[in-house]
Order: sequence, then structure tokens, then C-alpha cells
Amino acid sequence: MALAPADGGRRSRRGFAYQDVVTLLDCLDMLDGQWTSVSWEDLEDILCYRDGAPNYRQVKTIEEAGTRHSVASVCRPETPQKTVETSYLGKLFLGKPLPDDTRFTLIINEIPQPNLYEFAVERDRPRGPVSEPTRNAVIERMSDLQLPDGRDIAWCVDRLDVLVAGRTIEDVEREALHRLASHVGGLLGTGPMYAEVEEVMTRLIEGIARSARALRAQSVSRDTFQATLEDSVRKVTGRRSDGSTEPLMTLQEKLRPAGVSDVEAEAQHDVMLTFRRRRRASIGTRRQQLDDLAEDVHALCTVTMAERRSGLIPPGSDAYQATVLKVAQMPQVADRTYNLVDALATLRRHPLIDHGVGLVEQGS
Repeated sequence: MALAPADGGRRSRRGFAYQDVVTLLDCLDMLDGQWTSVSWEDLEDILCYRDGAPNYRQVKTIEEAGTRHSVASVCRPETPQKTVETSYLGKLFLGKPLPDDTRFTLIINEIPQPNLYEFAVERDRPRGPVSEPTRNAVIERMSDLQLPDGRDIAWCVDRLDVLVAGRTIEDVEREALHRLASHVGGLLGTGPMYAEVEEVMTRLIEGIARSARALRAQSVSRDTFQATLEDSVRKVTGRRSDGSTEPLMTLQEKLRPAGVSDVEAEAQHDVMLTFRRRRRASIGTRRQQLDDLAEDVHALCTVTMAERRSGLIPPGSDAYQATVLKVAQMPQVADRTYNLVDALATLRRHPLIDHGVGLVEQGS
């Protein structure tokens, strides 16, 4: 799979939490039959295929209340050189194969100005016609754009959609939760609890974010995403799609070998859930800081695990205590870049504890 031409490589994940949830909605659309495959951080923010026809999807959010996109703003160059290639639509149209059934989707988080709203589309249906004055206004503003494959700007404009998503991350998450509930309930054969659906959603979003940091994009098929969903449901609920069950290890059970009481573990679990919700809702610099914190804690867990396996630290409570102390003594915690509560909450959701291996061996 080719790298994204607009970036020259896989981008960092600064401020893209909103996009990750939108990507989840596109994957849910795939489960409902709208797409045959979905990838992200590829030739565009999100790339959806329907039977070989690409839909290039670019996510653009506005944080300032009252600011709305218009035809002028999406055609406006973003560089001092004022080249049309650097506008939103220039980046959306350029640098990609353009087969006959190509479509382009600009995904935004607010109702745009009336002229751009003419391109608005629902997730599950095609858009209506665009007036000639509006169509011609876009073509005129983008007329200097040089397209490959014998295409012209009018060809691209006729295939442009604008999808208005939720205003905030929380708005988009509510839509994802509502849609996920039916899928989770279908797998379980009964109505799921809200907390279960929320946990499944969190796992799926975090999986999308991890994949987006990989060197190259991977295309996910409907069957692959269905399997990922089923695996997430199994891990969260302890129930398989065939109706059978398997032991579901709670945080209390995971920490019991480390000498942590059930009451203390339950309190830690509540703190962990609060931190997880706050992290999902954060954007920009704050989101990147929390992601950096998770990577730092992961590194400390890896060090402790290596020390335990080499015999330097006994398993169980000693290994857990050593890890907690390492986290508490992190320079980033000492200088208050991160607070200790967030650092320890990150530790408790770390996979080396979640999987019951590493810091605390099963049966130790």
C-alpha cells in the first residue's frame, strides 16, 4: 500500500483522536455493507473501497465555536506561496489514482455555510444535485489545479461529498456507542450493558490509533474487522459469539497475586475508567501528552518485566511494587508534567497487567 502523498510518510498522532472515532464509524459502515475495505493514514486520512472503487475521505475539524467552512475556505491555499495545491480540496484531489467510480468526501464537524452545504451527504445515501453557480464557483477557484489521468477539476467537483459529523469527540462517540450496541448485542444474543459497549468501543478506537502509528497502512476487510470486534467483545464480556463463556479476569483478580486487596483494586479500577474517558475526550497537545505518558509507562513495565525474568526481582508483590515506584519516580511526574494519578491509571490499563503476564505471572 502506498504511503500518503500529502505527508511523505506516516504522520504522528497529534490531535487525531476525533479522526480515530470517525474511522470507527466508517468500519461500522463496512459491517453494514457500505464498504468492502477500509484503511487509514493511507492515500488519505481514511480510504474506503466499494468493490474496487475508492472513496478518499479527509477529516477537517474546527475548534472555534461559530466558525463554519465555506466554498472559499476549502479552496483557500494554506501556504505563503498561495498555491491551490495546498488547499483542502487540492490535497483531497491530488496524488491519488482516479478510476471512473472515484468519490471524494470532506468530513467536517460543523454545519458549513450554505454554498458548501449543497455538497452535504448522509452516511447511507448519495447526495442531491449541486446548483450550477456553486459548482462553477468551486471550479473557478480550483482552476489552476493540474490533475493526472486526463481528469479535470469539474470531474472531481462532480464527485465531491461533504459529510457533517458530530461537533465534538463525545458527539461522535455517542453515535459509535449507539451503533455498536446492536452489533455487540447481536454477538451476545442479548442486550449488552452500557459499560460493556463503551469498553468494546475503547478497544477498537485504541486499535485504530495503534495501527495509524505503524510504518505502513493496512487495508482492513469486513471479515477482518468483524473478527476484531468479536475478539473485543470476548475480552470485555468473557462471552463468545457461539454462546459459550470463558473466564473473564477482573482487575481485582489480576492484581491479587501482587498483594493488592479487592477493595483497593476496585478503587483503582474506578480511577482507571475516569482517566480513560478523560483521555478519549482530550485533543491536541493534551492528547499527545497522555499518549507520551502511556509510552513512558510501557517502557518502565518492560524494564521491570526483564528484571523479573532475570531473577533480579521476585514475581508478584515485589514486581508490582518495583513498577509502581518506577512510575512514581518518573522525572515527568516529579516536575508535574503529568500527575501521579494519571501515571498510575496508565499503569493499571497496561497490557502486561491486563493479560495477567509480565509484571504478575499467572499462578504466582
